[in-house]
Amino acid sequence: MAAAEETAADRRKLALAAAAETSKHVLTLTTAVVTITISLAKDIVANATPSELLWLQLAWLAHAISVLAGVGTLLALAGTVSEGDDTRSIYSANIRLPAATQMAFFGLGVAFVVIFGVLAI
Repeated sequence: MAAAEETAADRRKLALAAAAETSKHVLTLTTAVVTITISLAKDIVANATPSELLWLQLAWLAHAISVLAGVGTLLALAGTVSEGDDTRSIYSANIRLPAATQMAFFGLGVAFVVIFGVLAI
C-alpha cells in the first residue's frame, strides 16, 4: 500500500509541475504577442480605422487578463504544493478557475489579433 501511495504522490507532483510549466509557456506566449504587436504598432495601425483598432485593443486587454490569471494560477499551484494536504490536485477549484481563465483569455487574445490582422489588411 505504501508503494501505491508513493506513486500517487509522485503523480501529483508531476501533475502540479506540468500545470506550472503549461501556465509559464502561455505567459511567455502572451507577453510575446503583446510585445510584438506593441513594437509594430506604428506600422500596423497607420492605416487602420478606429473600428479595426478596437480589435487590437481588445486583444491587448484579453492578453493582460490572461497574464493576471496566469500569475494567479502559479500562485495557486505554489500554495497547493506547500500544503500538507495531499487531497488537493490540479483539478482543485483554486487552480482550475484561474488556469481556465488564463487559457480562455489567451485564446480570445489570439483570436482578436487575427481578426484585427484580417480586417486591417
